[in-house]
Amino acid sequence: MVIRYLNSQKNTSHQNSYSQPASSLTFFNRNELNQILSIYGKKVSEGKWKDYAIDHLEHSAIFSFFRNTFENAALKIIKNKKMNKSKLKYHLVSAAGIVIKRSNEIENIIKYLNSANLEIIKK
Repeated sequence: MVIRYLNSQKNTSHQNSYSQPASSLTFFNRNELNQILSIYGKKVSEGKWKDYAIDHLEHSAIFSFFRNTFENAALKIIKNKKMNKSKLKYHLVSAAGIVIKRSNEIENIIKYLNSANLEIIKK
């Protein structure tokens, strides 16, 4: 198992996002996780995804999908607690950091993942 930290700041006190009180972090609720893990299981059975990671930060929660344990995330679903410029709660982001889909409903992101033939292309 590989553990990756989004905040890779060089800090001698070894603090990470979990050193903050749980009330200040953003989490996926049970319904959101059930929907995300359902699509994840489908894509694993198709051989497209192999691993995942969940990160809880102060203003966002991130569910990352990996094709391989030792690669960067192929896709990420980001849940924003604080609304940013787009004023939409959920974002589907590619490995390159490009926002593919935005919505206030997780169902729309999941429908897009179900309907789209998303393939990772390497140059």
